[in-house]
Amino acid sequence: MLDITSRQAKLIEILARQKEYLPTKYYANYLNVSERTIFNDLSNLKGLLDTLNIKVDRKRNHGIKLLGDITSSESFIQHIIKQTNLEDSIKYSALERQIFIIKWLLIENKTITYQSLSFDLYVSSTSIIKDMEQIKNFMDEDIKLISDVKGTRVVGTEIGIQKSLKRFLYYLIEQSMHNYSLASYGKILEPLFSKGVIDSVQHSMHELILAVDRGISEQYMKSLFISLLILTERSYQGNHLNHLLNVNMKETEYLTNYPLAVQICNNISTDLSFTFTELEYKYVSNQLFAHRVEMKVNNKYIENLLAPDIKQIIADVTEAMAIDLTADKKLWDALIYHMFPLIYRLKSDIIVTNPLLEEIKNDYGILFKIIWYVMEKFEKKYGVTLTDDDIAFITIHFQAAIERKEQMSQILVVCQTGLVTSDLIINRIKKLLPANIQFKLIAKPYLKNEDLTKVDFIISSVHLKDIERPVVYVSSFVNDTDLINIYSCYLKHSSTLRKKEDNKLNLNMISSYLNSRYVFLNEKLSTKEKCLEKMIDLFERDGIVKESFRASVYERERIGDTLVRSWVAVPHALQSTVNETKIAMMIPQKPIKWDNESYVSLIILLAVAEEDIVNIRKLLSHIYKVILKSESLEKSNFVQSIKQPEDLIAFFSK
Repeated sequence: MLDITSRQAKLIEILARQKEYLPTKYYANYLNVSERTIFNDLSNLKGLLDTLNIKVDRKRNHGIKLLGDITSSESFIQHIIKQTNLEDSIKYSALERQIFIIKWLLIENKTITYQSLSFDLYVSSTSIIKDMEQIKNFMDEDIKLISDVKGTRVVGTEIGIQKSLKRFLYYLIEQSMHNYSLASYGKILEPLFSKGVIDSVQHSMHELILAVDRGISEQYMKSLFISLLILTERSYQGNHLNHLLNVNMKETEYLTNYPLAVQICNNISTDLSFTFTELEYKYVSNQLFAHRVEMKVNNKYIENLLAPDIKQIIADVTEAMAIDLTADKKLWDALIYHMFPLIYRLKSDIIVTNPLLEEIKNDYGILFKIIWYVMEKFEKKYGVTLTDDDIAFITIHFQAAIERKEQMSQILVVCQTGLVTSDLIINRIKKLLPANIQFKLIAKPYLKNEDLTKVDFIISSVHLKDIERPVVYVSSFVNDTDLINIYSCYLKHSSTLRKKEDNKLNLNMISSYLNSRYVFLNEKLSTKEKCLEKMIDLFERDGIVKESFRASVYERERIGDTLVRSWVAVPHALQSTVNETKIAMMIPQKPIKWDNESYVSLIILLAVAEEDIVNIRKLLSHIYKVILKSESLEKSNFVQSIKQPEDLIAFFSK
């Protein structure tokens, strides 16, 4: 084995691939060492390079470069790398490789080759191809990868590049178990962004949090942080926005945040010694508005604009749920405050995720689907398409209103001493749980004297003994796993109306919506699409649905999964695409792959007409109840027990 280090072998490799003079600082940064170390390594390598008739040439104010017959020496250079076991000394995971590639393509605007990536990341070209396919999934429609003799690079709009980066960053953060604060976000994103940029944006965000009068949802704050971080890094490197999306909204009230945007931009640019453009000031102002930061607008203007829509939405949910919410002022205010920025966000393709989406879909599935149906007219009027995350946020507002019709839930928050940890817990959860919750803070020493009869459950950061009420234990910093545990306990133990859900359904209604013509058993179909096509084709032939029904079903699948449980899917479409309410059911011969993780054994296709919205709650409630009941059986036994269409109809008519 040659007497050189793996770092020196890597230095030879990257020098051999450079066609121009580069400063020693470039190589020092690349290898994460000092410039002195680079000079020492070059001195130690001189003898070896002399045997290859290769010279390290130094040019003042330009840097260093290898001179000589590099091509004929390439096989020997590869031999050096192999002999020093460089490939075995550094191994990157697929995600780590994708971070490097995203940084080079979308942040640094580099042109790369699959061969150079293979060298730099110590994997085969096959692995690089797989990485590139994964990266393409994050690409916005406004950008594309171009490959030619020069290599592969990104071409497209700056706004498209930044949207693609945001998608990847959300994916990257989701891979971490510690994504519960801006500081942890910054730590996770360090491989992609300059430390100075991260520090400056974090500082500006903390000042913003202290400055705003009205509390901002944590998910909105994180989304804003990511958008501002991407903008700053790209602008800092000289890649400025050259246009903004045309939202076409009357009276751009969101520009009331423009002075705040200028202040934020000036603080960051002063820290980093560069300048944002006028267009980027406006972009930050738009982001502040879309993320509901200090929305100082004419409230009467907003109310006049949205009042008819909000009134209709509340009336429709009231009718479908058989619970009168029309007099709930808190619900009215919450929807007015939520909907105006929502329209702007959707028109601007600004992504905000809901960390409790799956919990809400699972535990408030009926209300979630009702709101999805109810929001159809709103979507058409404003030309937007709500995501599952958006529906989940609206569901929370309505669930809070429903629970305000009943008694208040009380949650006791316990810490060792003092209230600092308790305050942290409450601040983490109060914007994610319904508003009708009373929190009581208490130190552990005083718990023995507390009346627990009216307490639904307890949240504690310390161990408790001999407590008769349910207890959720959390860490001192309250991470996302803790949040989900708290939310699950709330759903299970809170004394609310949901425990009294009216599941009664006129069984004649089921027979009118479901008959043997639309039941498919033992179908020899291999894909999700083939299953849907067969059911939709029959609906179309019978005039049950309009031609647009098919596209609506697939659009719904695109924006969010329709799984009720891991083995049951309930695809559906907009009411406006349906002529007559019907249900189709299919049991395929073999489980069908529905998404990246789940295989379904039962498919229930819903076609719900507008005039039947009043019945949808009872219908969905009944279907969900039957599905849950079937889970107490072996799923395979349940599927095998269905021999005739009448068997399945009878099962759902119980």
